[in-house]
Amino acid sequence: MSIRLLTQATRRNTRLSILNGAIMIGTTNSVASPDLVMTAFAAHLTSNPLILGLIGPLQAATWSLPQIWTVGWLQRTRRALPMYNYAALLRMVGWIVLTIVVLLVNDATILLGTLLAFTIIGGAAAGVAGLPFTEVIGKIIPPRQRGLIFGWRGALGGVLAVFGAQVVVFFTGPGARFDFPINYGLLFAFAGFTQMFGFFSFSLVQEPDADADVHHPKLSTEVVRSIWRSDSNYRHYVQGRTFFELSSMANGLVIVYANQVLGVRLELAGTYLLVSSILRPIFSIGAGRLSVRVGNRLPVAVGLIAQGLGWALLLIAPLVGVHGSAAEYYLVPVYSLIAIQKGLIFSNLMALGLNVTPETERALYMGTLNTWIGVVSIVGALSGVIAKTIGFEALFGITMVLSCLSAWQFMRLREDWDRIRS
Repeated sequence: MSIRLLTQATRRNTRLSILNGAIMIGTTNSVASPDLVMTAFAAHLTSNPLILGLIGPLQAATWSLPQIWTVGWLQRTRRALPMYNYAALLRMVGWIVLTIVVLLVNDATILLGTLLAFTIIGGAAAGVAGLPFTEVIGKIIPPRQRGLIFGWRGALGGVLAVFGAQVVVFFTGPGARFDFPINYGLLFAFAGFTQMFGFFSFSLVQEPDADADVHHPKLSTEVVRSIWRSDSNYRHYVQGRTFFELSSMANGLVIVYANQVLGVRLELAGTYLLVSSILRPIFSIGAGRLSVRVGNRLPVAVGLIAQGLGWALLLIAPLVGVHGSAAEYYLVPVYSLIAIQKGLIFSNLMALGLNVTPETERALYMGTLNTWIGVVSIVGALSGVIAKTIGFEALFGITMVLSCLSAWQFMRLREDWDRIRS
């Protein structure tokens, strides 16, 4: 089924959803990248691996943790879009504050504190919007089309990220015309302004009312335990997501490791971002198209194997004597594998989750899952401490094993093909 065969309302919602995804993914993987831009900004202010390893996982944790508190509200309301809009407004306020502080203040402590506050508050606002977004997508996109739509979101977002990477290089790369921190302040202004259009586009979708006559079980520990015991499919998905989050906890430390151990210049962060941005959309749309035929499990598992290979390359780098200019070239395949992982997994992971959870209890299942993932991400936020305690190489070894375990769990579950083919 192509987009042309969908109803007029579904086509409009699909296009707005793709536009929203293109903008948000494009900025999150370029001008607002927590693993590269935000971490590189923090690296100008501190060399503490605890803080530097905190940026990416902390944003992920604050996105996930608030969602369990929105489950009850979503169960009681017919429409989820208003909550999304309020949270998006708070997110925009965060961008404005961050930009103003970075442009006007030169004190490293204040700048670092503002960045961490933005990561926590902005991430929490995005988290409050996260479950309503999932609920709306579940209503407006047919099951079989979800992987394809997320593929287009990721692909177009990747194309925009290529241009965004050029913006990062312009403001922060070698020969940039603006000094630190003004260069990052201007970059954050551009990121916030661009994301505003992404929020606005999704606010225009036409969300159908939910069935108010459905009786929903009240969220409780006993209800969650009952679901866990009775639904093996959901259990495999949760375990796969858990391993996946832990396997990605060192993403933000790749550039730190490359700089501190392999002698790679921080100014090349934008260049690696450009490489990732070129490859990600190719694999994203490919995974989306493949999902229509074979489902979402296989692309997700292949993406995790690619991630594991990336960690393996980092593990053997010191053994083969890679350092300095050679390491700067060596990181290209590392970031290429990370891009493949992001392209394959983003297109299919949420679609897979929507397809293995009951339509009427999507808020309960996904809200519980995402909050649990937030707890797991707190462990990921300690990746800097782990690296400092056991070494970067040991951390990369752990994440490589976790990538393989995650792929195994996802391949064990079953998608609801009856709903996908309907």
